[in-house]
Amino acid sequence: MTHVRPRQRRRAERENQRTGSTTFSLRRATVMSVAGLMAAAAALAAPALASPAQAATTPQYKLTIIGSAGTQLFGINKNGAVFGIAPESGALTQEGFLLPAGATKMVFLGSPGDPKNVKSTSSPEAINSAADIVGSATSVTNGNTTATEWPDSSTPTDLGTLPAIADTVVSPMATSINDNSLITVFGSDGHGDAGFTVQGSTVTRLPALPNGGVDVQPLAVNGAGLIVGKADSTTSNPEAVEWQNGAIKLLGGLPGNLTSEAVAVNSSGQAVGTSLQTSDSDGHAVLFANGTVTDLNAPGTGTPGGDSSANAINDNGVIVGQGGNGDAFVYSNGHATDLNTLIAAGSGFTLASANGINDNGVIVGTARSTSQPGQTFGFELTPVTG
Repeated sequence: MTHVRPRQRRRAERENQRTGSTTFSLRRATVMSVAGLMAAAAALAAPALASPAQAATTPQYKLTIIGSAGTQLFGINKNGAVFGIAPESGALTQEGFLLPAGATKMVFLGSPGDPKNVKSTSSPEAINSAADIVGSATSVTNGNTTATEWPDSSTPTDLGTLPAIADTVVSPMATSINDNSLITVFGSDGHGDAGFTVQGSTVTRLPALPNGGVDVQPLAVNGAGLIVGKADSTTSNPEAVEWQNGAIKLLGGLPGNLTSEAVAVNSSGQAVGTSLQTSDSDGHAVLFANGTVTDLNAPGTGTPGGDSSANAINDNGVIVGQGGNGDAFVYSNGHATDLNTLIAAGSGFTLASANGINDNGVIVGTARSTSQPGQTFGFELTPVTG
């Protein structure tokens, strides 16, 4: 089975909006419950922002490449455990994995009910501090796709068998998990997407927008249980929303917004995501905070086809994502900077998308090899101190 990876699916959704399609489906929400980035904030002071040429000769991050060709990193927890997808011997596609902090061997994730020696297909979406991972898995035994939790990479749990989910939706997927093990899930109910929270064996359905709400996609949850994502109605395109204390609230988008989504949220309730504009038909990386939507002006935003997206935010408000120029960026102190200008020149890689950041300021994502065209590798950036 071919799996459309999160960023490909998000771009497909945007294209659907441009062409009038009403398809409204998954987006990977790599949620980081993170705190603090003082070292990185210092590293991103004036010298780093002065000019690309100066930044290239003054590295601000140490680059470490993770995995072999085909690897992608989706997130990192506060303890330094990372997860993503990578080639696994005997598997037909890249498989989900956990790489514990300090470890060199990936722990590949299986599907509920499949024998351990069978190479199933797993699509991880988020991780918490205990290294519990959630996402979806497709069994090679029966071909079913279901929302899955991998507790510290151990035997996977099929969340789709919980009655309130099994009786309501098909092919559910889990999108986020916080440190209290509160999990968000959504799946198709035949009319649209229905969203839920899962706490142990308790499943709660999330409300849709009033006046004909159709689709509900919870994508991220913070430690206090604030959930963000997107929802639509019969009269509106999908828009960024939040759920708190059982109520749904619109977060909106930039002026001229066609559609928007919130994909990550920090402990202060600041959320990040994308606002697709009618003016240029491109996604703009944005911050949702205090009732205001701010364009991060990521590198390449506003150029033809220059989709940008904000993918993660930490508790200091530092944001990472992918710019409209196709490169990873970091946003700090009111400025967005191409991460390729903050590493040593001649690495042999182009940092394509930054997908996660932890409380130590470590950024992870996906890089393109300059010597192996078309091949991706995982990357980890450690702030340079001193």
